[in-house]
Amino acid sequence: MKKLLMVLLMALLVMALAACGDDKKDEGQAAGTNDTDNTEQAEGTTDDAEGTEDASTDAVEDEYFQNVIAILKDAGYDVTDIKENYDNSFFVDTISSVAAVINGEDVLQFQAYEIDPDSESLKQAQETGLAPAEFEGQKFDYEGIIVIGNHYFFLAEGHPDQADIYKLLEEKLK
Repeated sequence: MKKLLMVLLMALLVMALAACGDDKKDEGQAAGTNDTDNTEQAEGTTDDAEGTEDASTDAVEDEYFQNVIAILKDAGYDVTDIKENYDNSFFVDTISSVAAVINGEDVLQFQAYEIDPDSESLKQAQETGLAPAEFEGQKFDYEGIIVIGNHYFFLAEGHPDQADIYKLLEEKLK
């Protein structure tokens, strides 16, 4: 009896899931959409990947960050999804920041932060290599950054190009 009840419940669940899937398909067709791929482009847009990169680079107003991005691109790295003022609250005394995806590693983003040049946090990071950070009220020293001038650069340890990028930045920016 117990097995029969379980089989009936499973059958009911399968029918309910199947019905939900059909509803979504019917709603899309009722709204005038279909499953075909519309490849029409809006006037003035391009499908060129370089055009997208250049537009996002121009969106970065800070000349120092523009220079950093140019250094990475000139070295042959594919730099995309550039975001200015990415997270100015993580490191203590951050003035501005930028984040970008390098070589498609979107989970392990490159991040650069401008730090107040007169801050004690910057002096501590220059001496120890640990950047004072704050997250959800907890203060701690963050490792894995490089400090060049009054900027922190961070690329997660798992990124395949981390060591090469750090070396490149240290050569070009110091």
